[in-house]
Amino acid sequence: MQIEDPSDKSFTIYSKTNCKYCVLVKGLLDEHKIPFIEINCDEYLSQDKQYFLNFIKEKAGREYKTFPMVFCDGKFVGGFLETERLIMDFDEKVEF
Repeated sequence: MQIEDPSDKSFTIYSKTNCKYCVLVKGLLDEHKIPFIEINCDEYLSQDKQYFLNFIKEKAGREYKTFPMVFCDGKFVGGFLETERLIMDFDEKVEF
């Protein structure tokens, strides 16, 4: 099974169908006009869930099992709340 690596030039969201927080994080990025790549993980989870979780652990540098799984420029951010915090912190730094 080949899983797409997180982009090193944008946000990457690993999501799954019917995930409330996946929808919320995509809406948050859209609201702030931040481009992102979405990778739906339904197929990975149904084929070999443990392989997928090991892949995420390797990329994130730690175990992470909840969705969404968000990366920014190839670095692991976390889920919705961590992404929201990152964006809010950035917005505060660039306000005039």
